[in-house]
Amino acid sequence: MKRLLTVFAVIFLAMAAGGLGLAQSNPFVGTWKLNLAKSKFHPGPAPKSQMRTWAADGKVSAEGLNPAGKPTTYGYPVMGDGKDYPTTGAVPNSADTISSKRIDANTIEANFTRDGKPSDTTRFVVSQDGKILTITAKGTSPNGKTLDDLLVLDKQ
Repeated sequence: MKRLLTVFAVIFLAMAAGGLGLAQSNPFVGTWKLNLAKSKFHPGPAPKSQMRTWAADGKVSAEGLNPAGKPTTYGYPVMGDGKDYPTTGAVPNSADTISSKRIDANTIEANFTRDGKPSDTTRFVVSQDGKILTITAKGTSPNGKTLDDLLVLDKQ
């Protein structure tokens, strides 16, 4: 009986360590705060604030205050498999789906669509030290204006 318990304990610890290692090996996982001083929004205006949480399963959630100071919440899955997934909430640019692919360990490229048409291409890059997430989004806003945003977020 003791031997059986020891085997189960070893298996459990190995699985827990493996999951922890997997989460730590993904530099995107964590909470990120928008650095408004380093970010640029074209055509603008910029949000008042934003926090993003990137979960180990690829789900990204964002909460903050829009340019008018009203609370916003949205999310999307970044799966890296090239398939389309629905977005949730008030995603900037009114995107309703996202597909993404992993370029390298610290870079992901995503394509957002609105009503079945491309709205923007977004690149997520985590710095080598893992402290800064840079997001560049280029595309077209819902009103037809050119979109060219640079978001810089600090790891919390």
